[in-house]
Amino acid sequence: MLLGIALHAAIPFVPYWTEGDPGGGLLTNLFEFIHGFRMPLFFLLSGYFTTMLWRRRGLRSLIDHRLRRVGLPLLAGLAVVLPLVVGGFIVGYVISGDDARFADVGGAYDDDLDQPGADDEVAPESDEEREFSFAHLWFLWFLLWLVAGFAAVVRGVERLVLRRGRDRPIPARLVTAALVAVPVLAFVPAVAMEEAVFGPDTSETIVPDVAVLAYYACFFAFGALAFDRRTRDDVPLIDAVGRWWAVQLAVGSVVLYPLGQALMDDRWSASVMLQVAFSWTLTFGLLGAFRQFLSTESSRIRWLSDASYWMYLMHLPLVFVAQGIVAALGVPPLVGFVLVCVAVVPPLLASYRSWVRYRFVGTLLNGERDRSVDDARRGSVTD
Repeated sequence: MLLGIALHAAIPFVPYWTEGDPGGGLLTNLFEFIHGFRMPLFFLLSGYFTTMLWRRRGLRSLIDHRLRRVGLPLLAGLAVVLPLVVGGFIVGYVISGDDARFADVGGAYDDDLDQPGADDEVAPESDEEREFSFAHLWFLWFLLWLVAGFAAVVRGVERLVLRRGRDRPIPARLVTAALVAVPVLAFVPAVAMEEAVFGPDTSETIVPDVAVLAYYACFFAFGALAFDRRTRDDVPLIDAVGRWWAVQLAVGSVVLYPLGQALMDDRWSASVMLQVAFSWTLTFGLLGAFRQFLSTESSRIRWLSDASYWMYLMHLPLVFVAQGIVAALGVPPLVGFVLVCVAVVPPLLASYRSWVRYRFVGTLLNGERDRSVDDARRGSVTD
């Protein structure tokens, strides 16, 4: 979630750098690097915790939980956050002094992110471009689709098990085979994507793009299947996949990413294979790295984790306004990027602490939090 703030700060929705700026090229690479693994990792973790909730509470409770934690925030976001996004976008352009693209939030940047195109003539919008957009809330909509698919699969498997007899569950070999097959299957929807950007396409419409949904479903399915699975030496699979995290992160960063980018123009199929391999490699590597360094209890990390949901939902209007200010100042791209992040993060943290955590919105997003429990946790846990 927090990487989403950096990712959107690097995209010139309100253009603060022009084609040919070295700093802009670096920001494009930062965007594509983060984009290549961020949401695949998110959906893998979502699948893992979806299975955990199902095993502990049952399917009905899982669906109720996801509707409260995902469905209700999405509805509230459509009513409150999206108007703020549009307003922030317009204000950002007014501040920047460039009013050429007020009409369409989706038209704030070209498909080719190497060319912000702030001065380009705006083409008339097609019917497709005017279609409703969830903007940055699309991931909540996708998650509801994936949970619905998970529930359907669970019901189907339960009926199959009952037909086979209660003493004859689904063989573990089939689960293992599925875990091996899912990463390979992710290549199929990836090949069907069309955007000339490193990483998966974006789908923000009411009816999701089938290829994009199928791609993220592969990561969700892997996480769901990996819950409580163990290796032959009795190591949880979710830990084992990141055992070689340092090598995985190095290979993904210095081999798969640059090669995948280099082949995008001339050998798209080969590039797609490298992009998918990058997504899985970085996802597994980051799981391993965080298990290595952040597996102990920490009240600060727990608090920041809770805050990140609110921060992501609310950050985009602030990013637009901050980008407008940076554009008006005319500072170098990298300086502008830092200024946007510095301007956006503190008020989001402060608003979560003062207005959200112990109030209705905080309960809606993260469940009820008690101030006395937080204070006790800070006093008893060594950070």
